[in-house]
Amino acid sequence: MQKSRSQGELRDWRDIQYFLAVARTGSFSDAGRLLKTNQSTVGRRIAALEDRLGAKLFDRHSRGMRLTPAGKLIFSQAADMEASAAGIERQLAGADSEMTGLVRISITEGLATLWLPPKLVEFQREHPHIMIETVCKDRVVDLAMREADIAVRYARPSEPKLVAKKVGAMDLHLFATKSYVRVFGTPESIDDLYRHRLVDHTALHMNPGWMPWTDIVQRHNAVVYRSNSSASVVSAVRMGMGIGLFPLYVEELDSEFVRLPVDTNCSAEIWLVSHEETNKGARIRAVIDHLSDVFDQDRARWFSRKPTPLRRVEKPEERQAV
Repeated sequence: MQKSRSQGELRDWRDIQYFLAVARTGSFSDAGRLLKTNQSTVGRRIAALEDRLGAKLFDRHSRGMRLTPAGKLIFSQAADMEASAAGIERQLAGADSEMTGLVRISITEGLATLWLPPKLVEFQREHPHIMIETVCKDRVVDLAMREADIAVRYARPSEPKLVAKKVGAMDLHLFATKSYVRVFGTPESIDDLYRHRLVDHTALHMNPGWMPWTDIVQRHNAVVYRSNSSASVVSAVRMGMGIGLFPLYVEELDSEFVRLPVDTNCSAEIWLVSHEETNKGARIRAVIDHLSDVFDQDRARWFSRKPTPLRRVEKPEERQAV
């Protein structure tokens, strides 16, 4: 059978992105979430690509989509195309002299939700044409593939061509609410902590610097709430469910929060990371410099090993005497 003129042609780079997303995730729905579109669109794009190439690229199995021999044949070449496209984007971003456009920051949900937004208000007023997008993922994003332009990480990167600056330390401390302390008392030691209710942030278990907390919750019999969301854990502690482990800046969120006098020895370095091929672009450079400045401004207060004095909480008998 003779192929039509269009069959075998690859005319749209976007088709390769859809192909790679399905190959890596194993499903149309997961690929759709990755590409910020819906499952049916992914399915239509893959069907159209297979029709143009005259080859079946995926087989459907009970556990998802699997590459056919033809799909496996083009996968490595498609990945090379993706890497080349990312290289072009990095070079263009590095040469950009305009203070306009998008800058993506890979950052943890906790920093993105509880610390970062007020630090960007003044920057946005000075640079109203730069749009900041935060990328909050459990995994380390690939700066070489332009998944983000800048990353805030809790470990020094080892990937080639990444430029990293240590901007502080993320020390975590035990917090409860004043109302919780008045009802259940204040733990004075790690051993004493086992007589209290705990709220566990599961994302903390992925960093070796915070392993002391993992050891505590694994042996604890009264973990009353658990979540991988910083905002959810903060809300649970704020409602008085138990004691949580947080950065010092949560004291600014609500005057009801009180830091407890038990040192868990949980600390991790904070690194501001960028790619050497993109970090010279004007808008990316401006955001890097601003983030470096605000980390420096907050280092003594929140991002160092010198925490501020503990707040004093009234004991029940003291409140009764007033």
